[in-house]
Amino acid sequence: LYSPLSNTAAGTTTIPRLAWSKQRTYWASWADYQNRQLSIDYRMSNTGTGIAIAVTVQASLCSPGSVTVSTSLPLTVGDLDPGISRTVTLKYFVPASVGSFTTTTYATCSDDAGRTYWFPGPMP
Repeated sequence: LYSPLSNTAAGTTTIPRLAWSKQRTYWASWADYQNRQLSIDYRMSNTGTGIAIAVTVQASLCSPGSVTVSTSLPLTVGDLDPGISRTVTLKYFVPASVGSFTTTTYATCSDDAGRTYWFPGPMP
C-alpha cells in the first residue's frame, strides 16, 4: 500500500565566493619605512550568493622569498554577506635590495552548511 507524496522539499544552494584585489601600497609611517614595513590595503569581497562565514586570511606567499608578510597570520576578517567588501591591510618586510615583488594570498571561509572554501584555491 503506497500513498502519494504529501510535501515536496525544495531549496537552493548558496555559495560564498571571495575576491581579493589590491587597493593601495604605502609606507604607513617614517618608522615603517626605516624598518622596511610596507603596507598594502586589499579589498576582500564576497561576490557569491551565500554568506561567507569566518573569512580568514591564511597565508601570503611572496616572491622573491626575501619578502615576508609581517602581519600575524591567520588573520580573521569576519563574516561577509553577499555583495559586501572589507578593507584588509597586510604589512610586508621588504629588504632595501628588492624593487618589486609579487604575492599570492590565500583565504578561507565557510558557508552556512559548514563547508570550507579556499580562495583562490588550496594552498600549495
